[in-house]
Amino acid sequence: MRFLCLLVVFVFAAAQQTDKPDKLALRKQIAEMKVKAFEMQTQIELLEKELHDVEDAEANQPIVAPGAKMAVKVRCQGHTRDGKRCVRNAEAGSRFCWQHKSKR
Repeated sequence: MRFLCLLVVFVFAAAQQTDKPDKLALRKQIAEMKVKAFEMQTQIELLEKELHDVEDAEANQPIVAPGAKMAVKVRCQGHTRDGKRCVRNAEAGSRFCWQHKSKR
C-alpha cells in the first residue's frame, strides 16, 4: 500500500513537471518576439517617413492652369545614404533628381 501511494505521488509530480513550459524555451521565444517587434517598429518608422515626404511633395506641387507652361523647381524626394533628404531639384515631371530617379 505504501508503495502504491509513493507511485501515485511520483506519477502526479512527474505529470506536473511536464505540464510546465521550459523556462529557457519561454525566454528564447520572448527574445525572438522582441527582435521581431523591433524590426517591425523600424519598418513602420521608415514607412511613416516616406509617407510624410510624399505628402509634403503633394502639398508643395504648384497649381498650374490648363495649357499654361510654367517651369517650377521641386525638391527631389530621394534620400541620401545617411537618411537625409536629397538637396537636388527634381527633373521636370518627376519627383526625383537624375540620381534617385533610377532607383525608383
